[in-house]
Amino acid sequence: MAKLVLVNSGKDYEYGVHEPLHLLVLAAYARKHGHQVAIADQIAGEDIFKKIKKLNPDFVGITGTTAVINEAYEISDWCRKNGFRTILGGVHVSVRPEEGLEHADYVVKGEGEEALIKILEGSKEKIVTGNPITDLDRLPKINRDLINTKYYQKGKDRNPGTHLHFVPPNTKLNSVLFTRGCPFNCIFCHNSWRGLKVRFHSAKRMIEELKELETKYGTEAVFFMDDDLLCHKQRIVEFCELFIKEKLKIFWGCQSRVANKDLLKLLKKANCRQITFGLEAGSQRILSMLKNDTTTIEQNKRAIKMVKDAKILACGSFMIGSPGETEDEIMQTKEFIIKNDLDGFGATVTTPFPGTKLWQMCEEKKIIPQKINWKNFNLNKLTFGLTEISQERMEDIKKEFINLALKRNPGMTPKDMLKISIKHPKKAITRVVKNPGSLITILKRLTNSKN
Repeated sequence: MAKLVLVNSGKDYEYGVHEPLHLLVLAAYARKHGHQVAIADQIAGEDIFKKIKKLNPDFVGITGTTAVINEAYEISDWCRKNGFRTILGGVHVSVRPEEGLEHADYVVKGEGEEALIKILEGSKEKIVTGNPITDLDRLPKINRDLINTKYYQKGKDRNPGTHLHFVPPNTKLNSVLFTRGCPFNCIFCHNSWRGLKVRFHSAKRMIEELKELETKYGTEAVFFMDDDLLCHKQRIVEFCELFIKEKLKIFWGCQSRVANKDLLKLLKKANCRQITFGLEAGSQRILSMLKNDTTTIEQNKRAIKMVKDAKILACGSFMIGSPGETEDEIMQTKEFIIKNDLDGFGATVTTPFPGTKLWQMCEEKKIIPQKINWKNFNLNKLTFGLTEISQERMEDIKKEFINLALKRNPGMTPKDMLKISIKHPKKAITRVVKNPGSLITILKRLTNSKN
């Protein structure tokens, strides 16, 4: 039996809206195989170094997306200096395993469950590839007591401007996963290189998890983290019918690319309050490029209308600064948002994550620098020269979208911004120092709110 500490890396509270479900699954799988597991959660504010020293594990497993991989590497380097064997996993090191090995003893490529067990039980390979789990119900149930569940239940209150528009203040929120994988092949997504089929939990298994959340943790709302929850109509119908039969009170939101009138009626009856679509762009040229010609602007318009007609919040996610995108095309996206009366939306800067088709396009154009600061891969700034638009102008455009989003989401009031600043003064001061204009913006909103 090995002692394992799994680390959720990252220091920005904005990443703490959803609990680390992937680590909870890994923990449950390792425990099922007889290993002792704890979770050290840096995002939730734990002193992970103190916890690791206290628990003195045989292995420390660390995960991190590209945006926080530098923090993951720092933790792994510290662990090795202090005599702990380290394992790095996640999408970033799956694509760049050799880079990961510069900081760790082992790197996991692909899904982590089986690979983790191989390492804990003596694998001699340094890069271990995990086979995908085909039957998700084979996975043991997660134990949320391994993390600070109350911290994550307040994720919307800490981040009022987040995508969870259906969640009122002071609502206990949790996240769940019904599926793995995505049936689509967008150029900006890691699914473009994984090539994995969509796999599902059974409806019964999901209902059991929601029941436990409701009875044990007092959960009032959940967000399904699935790439496309509604991609398989028969399974979601079975889930909704069972949800209604069991008279669950939890209300929920999800992400999808599908809208069907009959299904929407059932979703509404089963307490679905919000559907977020990956709408991406208001320019058909850009949308076709990003989505590989699988979606049209008119289809997106119809989907929004159907969801709103069903009395469900219709929200969208968009990308600006895509390859070759002009400022006029970005303004088409802004016009699309305004004309289609979305209940909420978010706009991120198009980012070429390693391994995606978008990254391959950058390689072909030879615009990837030798030294890369992964912290810039936070969806807020241009990473490489994908467009002719300057970084300075892109920041101004991003502010226009932020101001439009704030108008659509009254939950992010000046009072909310002050509340966040009071709770996180160091981060608030750092942001103002880096961007003095943000203080002026806040003061303007405070003034406007009094008028």
